[in-house]
Amino acid sequence: MTMYPTGEASPFAKGELGYDVSQIDCYAVNDVSLKPHSVLVVASNVDQIHLTRIRDVIRRFLDAGKVVIFNGHLDQDWLPGAQYFEPVLPKTRRLYVVTEVADHPIFEGVDKGHMTERKGVAGFFARGHHPVPEGADILVRLIGGQPVTYIDRVSTAGTILVHATGDLFGYASGLDDNTAARIPKQLAAWALGEAESLQSSQRRTSSHVDDWAPVPTTVGTGTGRGVAAVFGGSSHHHNALTTPKYAEHLTGGLLYLPDLAETDLSGYDGIIIPERIHRGLLNAAAPKILEYLANGGTVVSFSGGEPLPEFLPGVRWDHRPTNYWWWLEEGADMGMSTPNPDHSFFTHLGLKDCTWHFHGAVHPPEGAQTLLTLPNGDVLAYVDQVSTPGTLVVATLDPMSHFGAYFMPATEKFLDGFMPWISGFATNSLRTAP
Repeated sequence: MTMYPTGEASPFAKGELGYDVSQIDCYAVNDVSLKPHSVLVVASNVDQIHLTRIRDVIRRFLDAGKVVIFNGHLDQDWLPGAQYFEPVLPKTRRLYVVTEVADHPIFEGVDKGHMTERKGVAGFFARGHHPVPEGADILVRLIGGQPVTYIDRVSTAGTILVHATGDLFGYASGLDDNTAARIPKQLAAWALGEAESLQSSQRRTSSHVDDWAPVPTTVGTGTGRGVAAVFGGSSHHHNALTTPKYAEHLTGGLLYLPDLAETDLSGYDGIIIPERIHRGLLNAAAPKILEYLANGGTVVSFSGGEPLPEFLPGVRWDHRPTNYWWWLEEGADMGMSTPNPDHSFFTHLGLKDCTWHFHGAVHPPEGAQTLLTLPNGDVLAYVDQVSTPGTLVVATLDPMSHFGAYFMPATEKFLDGFMPWISGFATNSLRTAP
């Protein structure tokens, strides 16, 4: 189950591990679309608000003797028996150490140290846990005893595997010298074997009764004024956008993406579009966003590996391979600079605050103000007040996803400066269309 294809799927999701994998848009999930499948993998960035609305579909899939795998941070009631994610606090590498791993086919031959660290960095595997249902089997614990991976065969007639944080199917992808690279293929083999066993044996019954919270009826919190952010329903974005020190600058509230195409944007000072949201629904709202820009509004758009929205005027995005490990090289320096150091952006942010990694390069239209650039001339961020009567702020950075996932400290420094800046800048940039 995906949040619309972005091009950054894991080798498993692309079918490169030898298994027949179908990617199903989360908004297309129903009894009919799931019927041919025996294992459902739920990506971490899906709209969990929507999942609460189809939780009976997921429950029926499980009660048909099938398997659901969830890697991520649960923050809505849609998965039987599961409870909400609890982060490890404080956020420090010494608390992210994997200390207990059960003897299980998924982790056969995998070194605990390789689960804990990738190239000396801890936190990729797990940065918290979900409280475990009574009777479930715990597979992995962190140093503080938190159960980060478990298998639940008691809450339904099927099997649920829950892993907190990292995508086990993409874990250690490309790290051939890391035994954790065995996990994706071993997990897939276990899941298919589990599904076959469920289908060939007498169907289990479950006495578990789902004590669901009510399905949210009103998701958006838009006020019709101030700066608002588009919210696609993922736990990472919800965490970032509702963190009090950032939410105080979102006086316009949150605009739920599935409702955006029917939302009146005319009264807002600014609209922030986070990275990694459903492109199909965003494209459906393009007329509203373009009308808003034509009337002098400010739009911010980030990229997390997916191209920036093609409908935004003047935006040209080019793919660049993402080097997540540049800072481990001797004398590491991304070489970030700006040709416009006097721009108001830099009254709130330093170049170091904008430096973690990037996802592509952009070509500013003539007359736009470049904010961030690399030694090879690639531009990572700019402000465009020439392509429309409004203002576009474009960046190939992904701060919301990382901060919301309790990972990448630099993104917190970025948001600490960016959110108060955009709040004032958007208000001061309001222009009247000719």
